[in-house]
Amino acid sequence: MLNVKSILLALSGAMLVLTGCSTVGLGNVPKTREGYNQALNQSDNEQFLMNIVRLHYDKSPFFVGVDSITTRTTLTYSTGGDDTKVGNATNGRNFPALGAFWNVQPNIEFTTSPTITYSPLQGTSYISGLLTPIDITKFYYLAQSNLSLSAVFKLTVEQIGNQMNLSELSDATQFTYDNKGFNDFVGTLDDLRHSSRAGVFLGNYQKNQVLVVASYDDAAAAKLSQLLKLKKPYRKIILSRFASNNVSGNVVKFQTRSFFSVLNYLSKGVIAPAETEKGFGVASRSSLNQQQQINLARMTDGLFQMQSSESEPKNSRNKIEYEGRWYYIPNSDINSKATLMLVKLMYALQAGEVTDSTWSVLNIPVADE
Repeated sequence: MLNVKSILLALSGAMLVLTGCSTVGLGNVPKTREGYNQALNQSDNEQFLMNIVRLHYDKSPFFVGVDSITTRTTLTYSTGGDDTKVGNATNGRNFPALGAFWNVQPNIEFTTSPTITYSPLQGTSYISGLLTPIDITKFYYLAQSNLSLSAVFKLTVEQIGNQMNLSELSDATQFTYDNKGFNDFVGTLDDLRHSSRAGVFLGNYQKNQVLVVASYDDAAAAKLSQLLKLKKPYRKIILSRFASNNVSGNVVKFQTRSFFSVLNYLSKGVIAPAETEKGFGVASRSSLNQQQQINLARMTDGLFQMQSSESEPKNSRNKIEYEGRWYYIPNSDINSKATLMLVKLMYALQAGEVTDSTWSVLNIPVADE
């Protein structure tokens, strides 16, 4: 004879499991995806910040990428409380129901155990992508990102005509030129674009791809031409990687940086105590004279800066710990956070293909918060 209790438990369990799968499962998907998205985004931010700090201390950068994400989902079903009671119960109409009755309290629980697989990024194409200057097309993509055009130029360009953009510490300390003229040009171009008086476009010149700075009125053309020290105003200024350093008419030299150089440039924006920098064997700001410190401050001024502290900062979501010290971007620093976003876009464009890793992969379970 079949056990009545077993039948009732089986039926109620089946109904509840079916209902639970459709209700709890679908409700859980968006929350799970959001958690993965936030975790991976935070991991990416920390990796870029870590490599910027490493370069500040003359250490080599190192990148790992996500190979796969796997998730194991477990469904647990159980009943709780006293399953069987003997005596009178109420049938819902305040009339007693005689005999035995069952008090079923089902518990359904979904648990997920995600695992992220990382491996070092390597391969000739990948390394070449990090060391190759950004080409004109990719620069144009970045310029169309709706982020600051001035920031894109400052971050990715070494030279426009006779205007140089400082990138190495030796430039700021040993040479007489600085990047004020460069900053004036890109800042003015950004302002003119916002006011619809100038624009930047892709073009072709002598079978090579170039950038064209187009002015829409004579005053804008005169201002931009003057900042580049051209002999006369031009409505169209051609920026070419293949032009010589000697300005000829409206064709000027346009030299971009590699992604590695971009990270090295941003590493000058790391602020740390002189004692810490001395411990790593790097030159500190305090050892520079006044003019050298001014030149160095101009390198990443208004673009990127990382603070540091001995204890974990409470006012930052972008932070890493390196060699016993915390480095971070304050939540209030909008410019530095926007630059970090731009660096991530640039990395995605520039990294190139990645070959299968011969290193051991690293499987990291995602811990519950």
